[in-house]
Amino acid sequence: MDEMERNEVEQDIKNENEQSAGSSEQNFEFITETIKEKPINKRRMLLKAVFTCILALVFGVIACFTFVSLYPIFNEWLHPVDNTKVVTLEQYEEEIVPEENASGAPYNDTSDSENKVSEISDMNKDGDILTDDAANNNEGNGNEDSGAEKDIQDDNTGNTEDQDRTESGDKTADTPRPEIIKQVVETVEKDLELGDYTKLYQQIGEVAQEARRAMVTVTGVSSDKDWFMNVYENRHTCAGLIVAENGMEMLILTRTSVIDSSDHITVTFCNGEKYDAIMKKSDPNIDMSIIAINLDKLSDDTKEACKLAELGSTKSPYIDGMPVIAIGDPLGVSDSTAMGQITSHTSVKDMTDTNASLLTTDIYGSSNASGVIINMSGRVLGVITQDGASADAKNLIRGYAISDLKDKLEKLSNGQEIAYLGIVGKDVPQEATEEFGVPQGAYVRQVVIDSPAMEAGIQNGDVIVKLGTTDITSFSDYKDTMLKCQPEDLMMVTVKRLGRDEYVELSYEITLGKLSK
Repeated sequence: MDEMERNEVEQDIKNENEQSAGSSEQNFEFITETIKEKPINKRRMLLKAVFTCILALVFGVIACFTFVSLYPIFNEWLHPVDNTKVVTLEQYEEEIVPEENASGAPYNDTSDSENKVSEISDMNKDGDILTDDAANNNEGNGNEDSGAEKDIQDDNTGNTEDQDRTESGDKTADTPRPEIIKQVVETVEKDLELGDYTKLYQQIGEVAQEARRAMVTVTGVSSDKDWFMNVYENRHTCAGLIVAENGMEMLILTRTSVIDSSDHITVTFCNGEKYDAIMKKSDPNIDMSIIAINLDKLSDDTKEACKLAELGSTKSPYIDGMPVIAIGDPLGVSDSTAMGQITSHTSVKDMTDTNASLLTTDIYGSSNASGVIINMSGRVLGVITQDGASADAKNLIRGYAISDLKDKLEKLSNGQEIAYLGIVGKDVPQEATEEFGVPQGAYVRQVVIDSPAMEAGIQNGDVIVKLGTTDITSFSDYKDTMLKCQPEDLMMVTVKRLGRDEYVELSYEITLGKLSK
């Protein structure tokens, strides 16, 4: 093959290659596509939005209905509500006004706010007994059926003076009180006979019998095993006092040491019926607890047989010499009764963050006595305690003055804890202020070991002058303010401490503890 032919062949091959390349480019351009966005379907989107809103509305309605239906159940389960009403203990303020007898010496006159019975005895020149009795006032209507007049014979002049002696009724109209002593006695001159003496004690017995309706017998039962693994029961008993009802429970005051370690507590009412009780709150200061019985468990007979105790007043300075009755277990025997008179009310027992006056009597009883001291109107004046009695007076009945316990019993009855700072104190005498410049307040005699007061730095000899924003001028102010506090309260305690030349003021921020169990 010559050169010319070879060139033609090469040219043909070149032309074929060019045609193949052009064909490939045309094929690639043929399969190329342009992607366009899909148009929005507004109608479909609107339908979806409406459907979503309907579903949300239906779900919300179902959720609301479920919440409303189940909320009371879960709320009661998670946060049980105490439907009991606040307990308040009614205290009858009885005014005791001193009168003068023929010799000019004052004597004590006990008065009943519903049935006024006053008896005054004196001797005339001839040795005859003159007895003046005040008639009962009828408070049911606007007129007085009988006046209470006292005739006093004057040996020198023979003149007669009339005094109308009236007294207001009970503080609360909703507290019915049966008439225990109802009599109208005219002034007579006669010698007392054996029948009069017997009748007097019968009337005293009636007062005690009526007051016993508010008394119960509390038994603490605990189980134990002997060396041979035989199970036996320990039983300890003491008297209890029905102090209040809160609409759901009957609340009873009793001694803590009797029931503290018991497996269960049994209460026997005056009609002999027995019921189980539970401990509510207690105060180790006074060795007293409030126990509760569900009212629904009590029979109608028991509800009619028992009654709430009526609390008297022990604030009068003329209470010494008042005739009183001890009921409950004063002689070591259940439902025993003893009579005597109050010999003193000025003795004070100092306790942690508080104190209480003690009523002492001349009644000889058991060294382990329990129960209450009542006046001749059947009202409670004291709760018997023999703790701390001296060796030569351990058998003489004494008790905490009820006026000093009322606020504390209300707090325990309402299931509240008692706040605890941890000091033993007293009032600052006026003489100490005038002579030595000791500031008025609550004088710290002792700081309880490991108490919030000790941990904060309060010392013996400090004078507490302020709790929070409340000024403290006496120990009474201190204990009243502490009763209003709650455990875990953050309290700013201001004290004055003796420095080198004068008292300086210091403040401590203290978190209060808990005293009651």
